[in-house]
Amino acid sequence: KQLMIQILELIKLLGLGIASAILFITIAMSDITKTKDFIKVVDEVKSEYPEGSLESKIPTSFIATIAAVETGNFNFKGADTANKANNFFGIHATGDQEFLPTSGGAKLRAFEDNKGSIRAFINLVKNDERYKDTIEAIDKGPQEMFKGMSVYAENPDYTSILDNVYRNRIQPIFQTENFLLPKRKPISEQMSGLE
Repeated sequence: KQLMIQILELIKLLGLGIASAILFITIAMSDITKTKDFIKVVDEVKSEYPEGSLESKIPTSFIATIAAVETGNFNFKGADTANKANNFFGIHATGDQEFLPTSGGAKLRAFEDNKGSIRAFINLVKNDERYKDTIEAIDKGPQEMFKGMSVYAENPDYTSILDNVYRNRIQPIFQTENFLLPKRKPISEQMSGLE
């Protein structure tokens, strides 16, 4: 809702027409839907691991933020190979792993589906010594975990980019889902409290 208000204010400020307003709103809603869909898949994958395991403790918002940055907000614009490879994290293939070659010659690891990509990312962060600081910050939340991801990308501003995407795109979705939309108890539980 806040995003819609901001878009409408921008449209008024810039004097854009109603068609532009509809386009902006449609694009924003499409991005939000893609993000929510990905979040559901992350939660499904995390449920495969034992409760209390390190894999299950990695915040969904952390995983979704990395994927949002690596895929251009789940649009894969200019990243056809990553899209075809179901590779949401830019993970390169090693050894005899399946891959698709990029135009730059890199071997981008190929996955059967988005769940395979999520599992591989969780495994990478959990087991690769380079992400030790990320895992040690797991109880401090996504923003602290991002600090350990500086080795993940060549961009020196990567952790700032992650923090920005988290604060402006991912965190508002979680806040909306968790706070603005009340969770209802099953009807049987609601009725049992009545006399």
